[in-house]
Amino acid sequence: MKISLSEIWNFSDLIESSEQGWSYNLVAGKCVVSNISHEVLLMLKSDEGYDSELLPEIFTFREILWQPDVFTESTSSLPGLRILKAHCEETVEQYTQSDLETFKIYSELLTGLSRSCDQAINALEKGKMSSNKVLGTFRTEAFPIVKFFIYHPMNRLDYYRDAVNRLNYAVKVMLTQFNGKYTELADPFWEVTYAKNEMNEKSSLKPAENEEKP
Repeated sequence: MKISLSEIWNFSDLIESSEQGWSYNLVAGKCVVSNISHEVLLMLKSDEGYDSELLPEIFTFREILWQPDVFTESTSSLPGLRILKAHCEETVEQYTQSDLETFKIYSELLTGLSRSCDQAINALEKGKMSSNKVLGTFRTEAFPIVKFFIYHPMNRLDYYRDAVNRLNYAVKVMLTQFNGKYTELADPFWEVTYAKNEMNEKSSLKPAENEEKP
């Protein structure tokens, strides 16, 4: 079952804390974070460890993700891609030293963003594709990852608003200057699965103590 970012919290409120068997996959384009427990999902909602500066550091301040067609030469695009890639890698290294379960989710997403940066860098260095084509693909892959962080419930409101405005602008640029299609921009979503717990099923079928057994 697919549930959008905006609906996942309403859905989670319907599940009792004692219920077992719920599992979640976070799908952000090509990047998929699998087997997230219900407990970890709830941690995201009020994650005190979440760095509110992360959103501007990976998107708002990174013009390579939203500026219009000013990167017509690969030499103009490479520095921005390398800086973003390095920042993602440094952040992942910091997060892997933490025991927080939520940081594992952030690390996988940032690793996916870093991987897209690396692929774009390699494509530009080979020089076989135009900068427009390379950046169009890069931004399409980055879109769902960035959108997850934009809609993180622990963001500062002013950072959220600024990022939404830039994201909308980035979509316009994608459609008008990078020959993109709106259908190519995948929204991140939660894939929800439920596996019945056999032990719970057996216990629920056990006769009550005061019930007469045959």
